Amino acid sequence: EPINLRVSARRFAARSLHNRRLGAYLTAMGVRPRDRWGFRRLTYVAVFERPQLSIANARYRAALGRLTIAEQIDNPVIGISTAYNASVPLPTPWSVGPLFSFLIQNFYSKDALIGAARQNVLAAREAIDSVAWEERKAVYDALLGLWAARRTTTLYRRQAALDRSITRAVEERYRIGTASATALTTADLNAERAAFRWHQAQLAAALATAQLAGVVGLPSAALTDVRLSFAIFRQLRVPAALDADEQVALIERPAVRQALAQYNAAQYRLQAAVDGLTNGVKIAPGYVDSQQTDNYLLALKAHAPLFNQHQGQIAVARAERHRAAAQLKFVQESVFSQIERAVVYWHESGTATEASRRALRSAERELAASREAYRAGVIGEVRLLGVRLQVLSARIQLLSAEKEHYAASGDLMTALHRKLWKIRNATG
Repeated sequence: EPINLRVSARRFAARSLHNRRLGAYLTAMGVRPRDRWGFRRLTYVAVFERPQLSIANARYRAALGRLTIAEQIDNPVIGISTAYNASVPLPTPWSVGPLFSFLIQNFYSKDALIGAARQNVLAAREAIDSVAWEERKAVYDALLGLWAARRTTTLYRRQAALDRSITRAVEERYRIGTASATALTTADLNAERAAFRWHQAQLAAALATAQLAGVVGLPSAALTDVRLSFAIFRQLRVPAALDADEQVALIERPAVRQALAQYNAAQYRLQAAVDGLTNGVKIAPGYVDSQQTDNYLLALKAHAPLFNQHQGQIAVARAERHRAAAQLKFVQESVFSQIERAVVYWHESGTATEASRRALRSAERELAASREAYRAGVIGEVRLLGVRLQVLSARIQLLSAEKEHYAASGDLMTALHRKLWKIRNATG
């Protein structure tokens, strides 16, 4: 089927969350479209719109096709035998008859090739699970990036407003002679920096929106005025038994099972190379009508391993098995290292988050005391605004720490291939 690039480009630009086919798919998956789009719904959108899972499924179907090929019995070869005998001219010097050739395959070699094909099917199936987790992680990271970018924009907007208030207060003090020109210049610079950070945060939020749209397979315009839900980040829970989960992941991760299936397939191919020294026996029955005499033929053919004994095929298969064994070891070690890094990242980011919360509580206590002092006339407006600015800075620091901790939770989720949230309350 030919593909028109112009048509496919127009179709991509027209993608929307209000697509009827997408709505039917979400309903079939048990996730009804709603006003708010959260992690689970967006993940299904990515599965529906993006080609990664389709590619993995196509590879799985191709592996099934190769299994069918391996299980097939070769078709017979049909031919015609002709001969000319000039010494017997009558009634005709020609002899004509059909020939059939059947290959009785080496059953050991054929069974090994079938076993290899079955293992390749298993590997392709595990690859689908791996791609599904990659899609889930990509949506999680993009949604987290947008959540953090939007909250950062809000905090920097408030910070810019506070800095402008400080500048106005310093200007008033400068006019009455209680503030220096240096203090006014410093306040102006701080306000300009805060405004710049706010604009940078707005840019980051726009880029994060585009990133999320790309991850779920939609144009950026499709997310305009769409209400997103970030509830999943409030529903993350602590893993109960990390050691047990780690051991399970080292055995049950789709990537590990895929590598094991590929090793088993390589083992079967080596067996096929050893057993395939002879492909089998060809039986060729035939019939010839010679001078009105029925002649029946039966020929047997087999490979004679005189010039080589499959040394090359065996060497290649043995090297492939060695590579598959090394690949399996590499995958397991990579999974182990990924889990170790994720656990450390999760613990340390959690510690940093708690420290940021303590710093925020301390800043809020200082703000409460400063407000009392301001009402009592002990401190002025500039001092109070400065303390409010410190509280806001503590909130920005806490947001950064929370983003890191949520990112660590996503890494841990992917490393363990375990969902770390309450499904009932985080299905948005």
